Amino acid sequence: MKRPVWLLIGVVLAVLVAWFALRPGGDGEVAADLVEQLATAKDRRPNADAFQVVDATIAGDTRSSILVREPSRLVYSVTVPDNGELRVGLGLLEEAWTQEGDGVLFRVLVGAGGPPEEVFNTLINPFGNANDRGWHDITIDLSEYAGETVDLFFNTNASAPSRPPVDNRTGDLAVWGAPRLYAR
Repeated sequence: MKRPVWLLIGVVLAVLVAWFALRPGGDGEVAADLVEQLATAKDRRPNADAFQVVDATIAGDTRSSILVREPSRLVYSVTVPDNGELRVGLGLLEEAWTQEGDGVLFRVLVGAGGPPEEVFNTLINPFGNANDRGWHDITIDLSEYAGETVDLFFNTNASAPSRPPVDNRTGDLAVWGAPRLYAR
């Protein structure tokens, strides 16, 4: 081939590589890293000392996380980007897997000018359920709140709801793994 053809092929390849590297979509852009913003959370219950930033390793996967050792509520005020979504991994530290507890109920709520609405909840109990021995990655679509400032609530409860209420905190080493708000 002649030199201009090779030059044209090179330019086309460079454009394609640049387009794939810079295109929107895919993993999206991090709009807010909530681990980094822990100190600016608007509400930390029972108190600020209940939350600790750690590198949590669960089933060989290490993530920057927020560790909570008791029932808690953590609230962030965030502005949701276009096509926004919340991504977070849920789990209990591996040392909890052999402690005879009843798991932790993880709940996520969104407050948008009114009472917060629960958008997700799940019980994770690695002692009682071997399938819970790992990260549980969730994605919550927040696109209906695009451009709005909302409150994101991250709640943990010591036990699943029951009657009468139980407060079994054995093995409650809950972690919110790499909670981030993304613009897709």
